[in-house]
This record gives sequence, structure tokens and C-alpha cells, in this order.
Amino acid sequence: MRLRIGFIIIALLVAACQPAQNDFAQDITATATPIPTAQAAQRTTYTVQRGTVSELYEFTGRWLPRDQMQLAFQVSGNVRSVTVQRGDTVSVGELLADLQIDDLEDNLVSQEISLAAAQRRLDEDSTTSDDGVISAQFNLANQTMSLESQKLSLPWASVNSAWAQVESAQRNLENAQRNYDDAVSRPDTPASQVDSLYESLISAQENLESAQRSYYSASASYRQAEISLQQQENSILQAELDLEAAQQSGGDPDLVDALIEAQLAVDRTREEIANSTLVSPIEGVVLEVTIQPGDSVSAYTGVITIALPQPLEAIATIAFTDTQLLQIGQVGICEEANNADSRVQCVIRQLPISNRDVDQTVRVAATLPELVSGSLVNITMTLSESMDTLWLPPQALNVFGNRTFVVLQTEEGERVQDVTVGLETDDRVEILSGVEEGDVIVQQ
Repeated sequence: MRLRIGFIIIALLVAACQPAQNDFAQDITATATPIPTAQAAQRTTYTVQRGTVSELYEFTGRWLPRDQMQLAFQVSGNVRSVTVQRGDTVSVGELLADLQIDDLEDNLVSQEISLAAAQRRLDEDSTTSDDGVISAQFNLANQTMSLESQKLSLPWASVNSAWAQVESAQRNLENAQRNYDDAVSRPDTPASQVDSLYESLISAQENLESAQRSYYSASASYRQAEISLQQQENSILQAELDLEAAQQSGGDPDLVDALIEAQLAVDRTREEIANSTLVSPIEGVVLEVTIQPGDSVSAYTGVITIALPQPLEAIATIAFTDTQLLQIGQVGICEEANNADSRVQCVIRQLPISNRDVDQTVRVAATLPELVSGSLVNITMTLSESMDTLWLPPQALNVFGNRTFVVLQTEEGERVQDVTVGLETDDRVEILSGVEEGDVIVQQ
């Protein structure tokens, strides 16, 4: 009985729900909306363009005087004083630094006292000798005439002439540099004219170097003549001593020897003091000082760098392997760091020949009259260049094994196209074959 009643209830429920389900289905059918189609993800495309592909080498230099000189002590020791600092202007003969020579200076004072005492003892011990006096007087007269003759023959004229040649060569170099800079600053200047002016510039530099060598040689000859003159003055001093000894007959030879020994001791100490002192050989500016009081230095190790104030050039230190990419005479672009408006053409003037060269710097000549010494200069040199060529950015290319290809977008759809590449840089790749100008490439 209960089972029958359950079936009846279920049947009634099913019958009651049937119309509602039909209405719900009708409602669903009436309100259904189509599912939107997902859009295809857009991919980056590139267009094959025609232009210039350049491989550049960029480095940074310092705007510094071109003609520099490193100074070093001739003996080792500890630095006592340094009288200059970077940027100071110095004159010829000005003291720059010295070593700890207090003991030498004390010794010199003592030796000069001993020399005066030896002279006094010799004077007191000597007696007059007529023959010796006459002979000594003749000798003194001869030595004096020889001194006057040497004074008249000092080669000062050759030094002045050599210096005049240096000044003339310097002017010629400045004119050649100016002509060359003017030529390279004008894009319409023929290459042959630039080459000719560059050869003239190199010739002017060589002439200046030759004139400088002649001047240094003449200066050395003049210095040697001065030394000979000083030696002759010493000979006169000796002749005077001999005369005084002759005037004091019966002089003790030991006292004469003692006087000579005392004089030699004084001379040696003065030379040691000179070797422990640095003085400026030119009128210029101090570029670098690498020592301070108390430092220990070795003989012939450069400690102070000085230079002529003008001209200036960009001086850079780069890896020797990178210098092999460059060549003397190569033209590039120089500009002051963070100042693109200062861009000018420049040329490499000097490169190290080997990695054993003392000077490992790259020197670049440029005309930057507003730039102060010590400023940073950005230098750009073109290593290779392809002009009027097809190119794509590197990200447009695909490489698989030895195969380089692109995905070319055509009216029929996309297709894979092999390409041959040439010069490659960070932002452009030269395309030698496989595509045409205007082709659209899809990045994968």
C-alpha cells in the first residue's frame, strides 16, 4: 500500500514539473548569445630598409697637453719635500721635489769648512820662491787666456739658431694642423686633398721633431762647452793655488794634496745633492705628481709629469688588442663627454707599435678650442661600413645551425625565407640576399 502511494506521488511530481521545464528551455533558447571569437595575438613585424650599416669602435680619452715629460730622481731614497701639485705652472730651474738629503747638506757644510782650513794651512806653511812664482804666473796667464778663448767660442749662436728652427717648425706644424682640420671639417673636401694635407701634417711633425733633436743636440753641445769652461775655471783656480804655493817657498806637498782632497769631497757632495733634486727643465704645467713627503722612490722611476701648455689632444689607454683595430691617420668623431653639440672630426695621431712600448696610449688630434685640459672626450672610429645596403634589426633574424632565415609576410601567407647576411652590428644586420626592400618580416 505504501509502495503504491509512493509511485503515485512521484508521478504527480513529474507531471507538475514538465510544463515548467519546457518554459525554461524556451527561455534559454530565447536569451542565448554567441561566444565571441578570441582575437589572434599580434606579432611584431619589421620592414626591410635600405641604408648604411656601420661597425663602430667607441672609447674615451682625456683632453691633455700633447708634449709631456716624465721626471725622475737619479738616485733612490725617501722624499723630503714636494713643492708643486697638479695644475701648477712652473718655470725653468724651479725646484719641484727633493729627497731626504739633510745628511748630505750637513756633510757639505763640514767639507766646505775643511776645505777652507786646508787652504789656510797651506797658506801658512808656504814660503816665497822666485822661480816658482814666475813659472806659476806664466801658467796662470796662459790658463786665463785659454778661459777667455773658450768664452768667445761658446756655441750660443748655434743654440739660438736651433731654437729659431724649432719655433719655425712649430709654426709650420700649427699651419699644417689648421689646414688639415679645415679640410676634414668640410664634407665636400676631396679625399686626395685630405690625404695631401695629412701628409703635409705628418711631414711638419717630423720636421718639428728633427728641429727639436737639433736643438737638444745644440743645447747639449752648449752644456758641454759650459762644463769645459767650468773645468778651465778650475784650472785657473789650480793655477792660482800653484802661484800661491810658489810664493810660499818650502810649501808642504802633503798640504797641497790635502787641499785637493778637500775640494774633491766638496764637489762629490754637491753632485749627490743635485742628483737628489728635481728641477723643471721647461716652462710648463704640472700634469701629475705621484709622490708625497715620506714616500720611498727608486732611481729613474717617473714621479712628476710636466708638459707644454699647448697644443692639447685626446689621450686614451685601451687594450692593446683593441689598438690593432685602429690605424694612424684614421678619421673619426670626437666630442666632449655629455655634450653632443661639440662633435668634430678627429684623426688618430699615435698608436703603440707593440705591447712592450713604454707609451701604451692612443693619441687623437682634434680641434676643440673651448675644451679645458683634463676634460673627458668620447671618441668614435668607424671600423667598417656598408652604404646603400639592405638591413634588418638582429631580432628579425632566426638562426638554426648554419642556416639564417626570416619569416616573410606575403599575400598568400607567411613563409620561411633563407637570407645571406653581411656586416653585423648591435642594431643592424646587412642583408646581402633573400629579401627585397620593403618586404615585411614577422618576428618569431
